[in-house]
Amino acid sequence: MNWMEVTWPMIAAACLTLGVINLGIGMAQPPRAARLLFFLSCASAALFAGQELTLMRVERVAEVWPLLRWMDVTCGVIVVSIAAFIWVFFRTGNRWLGLAVPGLYAAALVFDFLPGSQLTYRSITGIRTVETFGGATYNVVEGVPNPWNALAYLSAVTLLVFVVDASVRLWRRGEHRRAAVVGGAATLTTLLASVHSALVDAGLVRTPYLISWAYLTLLVAMGAELNADVSRAAKLAGRLLETERQVQLAGEAGSVGLWTWDVVRDEVWATSKARSLFGLPDSGTLSLAHFVNALHQDSRVPFRDAITRSLSGEGDYELEFRVQLPEGPIRWIGARGLLERDARGKPVLMRGAVLDLSARRRAEMELQQLRGQLAHAGRVSMMGQLASALAHELTQPLGAILRNAEAAELFLAREPPDLDELRAILVDIRNDDQRAGEVIVRLRAMLKRRPIDPRALRVSELLASVVALTRGDAAARHITLESKIAAGVPAVSGDRVHLQQVLLNLVLNAMDATEGAPTQRRHVSLLARRNGAQTVEVAVSDGGLGIAPEKLGQVFEPFFTTKENGLGIGLPISRTIIEAHGGHIWAENNSEGGATFRFTLPVAEEEAA
Repeated sequence: MNWMEVTWPMIAAACLTLGVINLGIGMAQPPRAARLLFFLSCASAALFAGQELTLMRVERVAEVWPLLRWMDVTCGVIVVSIAAFIWVFFRTGNRWLGLAVPGLYAAALVFDFLPGSQLTYRSITGIRTVETFGGATYNVVEGVPNPWNALAYLSAVTLLVFVVDASVRLWRRGEHRRAAVVGGAATLTTLLASVHSALVDAGLVRTPYLISWAYLTLLVAMGAELNADVSRAAKLAGRLLETERQVQLAGEAGSVGLWTWDVVRDEVWATSKARSLFGLPDSGTLSLAHFVNALHQDSRVPFRDAITRSLSGEGDYELEFRVQLPEGPIRWIGARGLLERDARGKPVLMRGAVLDLSARRRAEMELQQLRGQLAHAGRVSMMGQLASALAHELTQPLGAILRNAEAAELFLAREPPDLDELRAILVDIRNDDQRAGEVIVRLRAMLKRRPIDPRALRVSELLASVVALTRGDAAARHITLESKIAAGVPAVSGDRVHLQQVLLNLVLNAMDATEGAPTQRRHVSLLARRNGAQTVEVAVSDGGLGIAPEKLGQVFEPFFTTKENGLGIGLPISRTIIEAHGGHIWAENNSEGGATFRFTLPVAEEEAA
């Protein structure tokens, strides 16, 4: 065995080894195209090395024709795979030059498959044995060159121009290393293989074909750059793993769970915190259905609707929902997601975060209960302020009932009794009893603790009930109390008792503000009018001194008061009630003196329709 029988198989083995390694990497992870093309090029070069060795040992002319034909085919695969590799790996180049390479070579191969034709030689005149150093011998084919073989070399020249153009573009883009190493090696390989093969075909050089030898330069260059990509990918994977750990640590510290949903494959990656929030196992593959099934029954439809809206075009979404944990308790979760789309606008990925809101929800419920208790305390306090007036309202009908009962006794003592007078007295007693009952009913309704229950409510009835409750107090203070309802005021959506509390507070504050004013300015007016299509505005005005401008923006702050013995809770409670109804409340000074408190309420749905 001589050195020639060793080196060519070694070249083939090297090509196959690197090719198979990159094939495995390419099949395992994207991007795959460059590595698959590299494997195709390596496999073709290994096959061509075997064909070169076989040609050096051929002894009969009849064996040369099919061997040369298939060597041309293998060489064409090498040429085309190199062009495709440059196009994919560089992501640049002249497309028409790249397409011209296989086109020209395919046209040249036609002569290999025509009857009685061969691309390299028109005819073979003989086979010569040549001795080289070390005592090794090899056979060289001699024949008449085929001029159409120039198409194959034109394809090689086109490949050379294509590689140079792509390398220059890549260099200008800033990727100098890749352009110099791979582009330079491809240029050198193409140039050496083409020039040497042309000299062999012309009979000017009596050596074997050395295309596989020339390919070694490109093999090393492409392998080195692809392996550099693997190295960079490994480093990047390490950094990503470290980043993932840091993100998980940050999420754990902030009680935030992170997740990523692959929309195409329906696979969900989630941190351990996100899994625990939904009561899911710490390991295992997850899909969107796992998260949906963990939700409370009432939250599944809103969750699906939010995802559907996001996928259909809204992009990101923000939602709060409940999770039914396996051990029983319900957990409130806040979620936010951002959708990513591909170049065609198709949803591909959604990233987001989930946060446990259970503690906040419990705090909100407790705060709501405290507000309700505070509002109830405010109503009780107002009833205390109205106690004397209410007592006066109850004294009148009760006194009238007593006098009518005494009169009825006198009429009964007569012979015969005056039944007509007795009937009239009974009617008066019934009316007075109803008057007293109404006062007590209003008082009980105001003192009863209850949550907000919005219903359709006539504004005129609301104002009338407040005027009835405060009429006695206004008369005792010598304050004129009037109520005006503009035409066309629709019903509003609200809770009667809570809105009465707001109006009572505003009316009592207004009467306190006017109590020290001159007689002609002792008036409080209630006005209701429509404010746009969807709201009604109610205003309470007084003729007092007004509010100091620097304090106007503070009147709704908790515990801020302008009264000497005030607690500063009435107006904050009023603001909470109005905002809970979906309205807005504010204060302003009147140009002629005094102040006006205004608030808005939404029109009832049936009225708006």
